[in-house]
Amino acid sequence: MKSKLLISSTLCALSFSSLAADNLAITGPGAGSDGTSKGAGSSYGFVKDANLATFWQPAGASNERVSVKWSSAIAFNQVILREDGNEVTSWRLVNHDNGTVLAAGSSIGPALKVNLGEVSMKKLNLLIITANNAPKIAEFEVYQSTDTEEPDPVDPEPPIDPDPEPGPITPPIGNPGATGKPVWGAFNACASSPQGFASLQNGTTGGLGLRSTRVTVTTGAQLVAALKNKDPNRPLTVRVNGTLTIANSGGASKFEVKDLRDVSIIGVGNTALLDGIGIKIFRADNVIIRNLKIRNVDTGDKDGITIEGPARNIWIDHNEISNRLDVDKDHFDELVSGKKDIDNVTLSFNYLHTSWKTSLWGSSDTDDYQRRVTFHHNYFENVNSRLPLFRFGQSHIYNNYYRNMLETGINPRMGAIIRIENNLFEQVTNPVVSFYSAALGYWDTRDNALVDANWVESPADGVIAGADMLSTGVLNLPYDYKIVPTSDVKNFVLANAGVGKCPF
Repeated sequence: MKSKLLISSTLCALSFSSLAADNLAITGPGAGSDGTSKGAGSSYGFVKDANLATFWQPAGASNERVSVKWSSAIAFNQVILREDGNEVTSWRLVNHDNGTVLAAGSSIGPALKVNLGEVSMKKLNLLIITANNAPKIAEFEVYQSTDTEEPDPVDPEPPIDPDPEPGPITPPIGNPGATGKPVWGAFNACASSPQGFASLQNGTTGGLGLRSTRVTVTTGAQLVAALKNKDPNRPLTVRVNGTLTIANSGGASKFEVKDLRDVSIIGVGNTALLDGIGIKIFRADNVIIRNLKIRNVDTGDKDGITIEGPARNIWIDHNEISNRLDVDKDHFDELVSGKKDIDNVTLSFNYLHTSWKTSLWGSSDTDDYQRRVTFHHNYFENVNSRLPLFRFGQSHIYNNYYRNMLETGINPRMGAIIRIENNLFEQVTNPVVSFYSAALGYWDTRDNALVDANWVESPADGVIAGADMLSTGVLNLPYDYKIVPTSDVKNFVLANAGVGKCPF
């Protein structure tokens, strides 16, 4: 989307009292301010106090926000930004109500006048994308001016290096020789090894190996016994052939892959169903879960699959996991979730559907482990929210098909950054947001498609990506990966996601 703006940098010799005159950031109805963080002695209110000697200074130098807001929408056409110093190197003005980028630039300095044309909103965000050091924003002024120059049409998005230096997070060293770039074209959806973060640290092999123990189970009690009796020196592959329930699980409320490594649980054809009982991966490494139907889990942790750290190299592939929407939203929990110290996780080719809460990573705003999770070629359908909800760490979400998203979609929080790449969002509400946490998350959006997308006003402490879905950060990747064009995502995912699609 193009926005019209004219930006000029002028040092205006104004008295403190003149800064307040007609400044809607001060005089507008219910005028207030908020932001992402503030340093010692700093205040959000200092950007609207008509005092150049005070300032808002965030805790960090990148991906920070300060906003001015009102109790009802106001009309204006001009913004003046005043920085104490010259630290800002990239900024944006964003309509908080709908996510539209109104203006962008590379510096602010003592006095920057931005003529926007006529706009109206309840909240205006100043995003500090990058700065040399934590900047000091002295005033954030808003006016309905009669002496603005006619704005020129300008693309609000400045040119971006297609592979720039990392934004808020720098990935650690990954696979040797990896460029972090996609490889285009068709590929084997039934491959025996994962893409994404689960490919790191020598990969994820589960129960594969020359000395692997192989067991087929038809009841829950047999699965419990197979896991309990695993030889610690040999990989284990358990094949599930039949329906596992609470009733045939010998009193177990969940299937625990606990204090184990080198385990695969794989369904046989279309026969494997976990009905009302889920899987918990706890203090485990190198685990694969494939080709299982899991539904309506309301016992144990009430998750279809949950991972609790410490856990490394987990691959969840070609499963179908669902709950129901005709119950209270808290009756079930997540379809797939992870918390505490987990890393190198990939979810691929899963069909995740019919759920209030879909996928939560990080159980609270204090669960601050730097987890890394890849989601690719999954089909999300008839889901309310958490697609995923992701706190801290990094995620890569590519080539997924989202259909009928009811409330919110991808929701990074607490400084998490997500690379959102070549996905299709169809019949969705708020597909990319950062809502409901003490600190915002960030997104690196690349070549996604929106079909029938609805953006609704966000809560006071949140941000929506908006129709342009412009990036707020950059995430470079420590692995190479295979990808299909966005135009092919729907057909490719529908043909390959879920159970019974591979000769397991």
